[in-house]
Amino acid sequence: MKNPVYTAQPCPKNRPIPGEKAMKGMRGLCVTVNAELVDTAPKELEKVGVYGFVVDGISGDSVLANNPDLSTDAGQFAMIENIGTQDKKVQFEFVAAVPMEKDLTQYEDGIGPLSFEGLKVISFPGGQQYGAISPCEMDEFSMECEDWEKENGPYQRGNYMMERNARTKGR
Repeated sequence: MKNPVYTAQPCPKNRPIPGEKAMKGMRGLCVTVNAELVDTAPKELEKVGVYGFVVDGISGDSVLANNPDLSTDAGQFAMIENIGTQDKKVQFEFVAAVPMEKDLTQYEDGIGPLSFEGLKVISFPGGQQYGAISPCEMDEFSMECEDWEKENGPYQRGNYMMERNARTKGR
């Protein structure tokens, strides 16, 4: 991917920073990125992983919770639902972790300069497994599951672990 253009805004309370314990004391910002694809997809792809490094352009610190010290390789930090064979542009969203003391009011884009390094999309078989799980997948008898069902309808439990989550499509 190339030419990423982004905007950020505070995340809703129900969308915490991934790696919340490691990022304690940080502020989560939901960053929406529009980027151009270098190559077109050879076939229709779904649930495509976004990989790379995202670094604060001023401090040089990583804004990704899954790689706070830039010591590991670039991990998946976002997902794109679909990429078609004719698509030349994509949009994805991720949660950036920035220090609470950073003054964001001076930045029109809501976060300040970011540097995207090694940004790429990869489609792996089973890639559709990345994503949030519902409270019902954790404990179908919990109060959180009841609240989730009020918003999303009855939870449909599969026969086996792999069938319980629609993202895995029974694989």
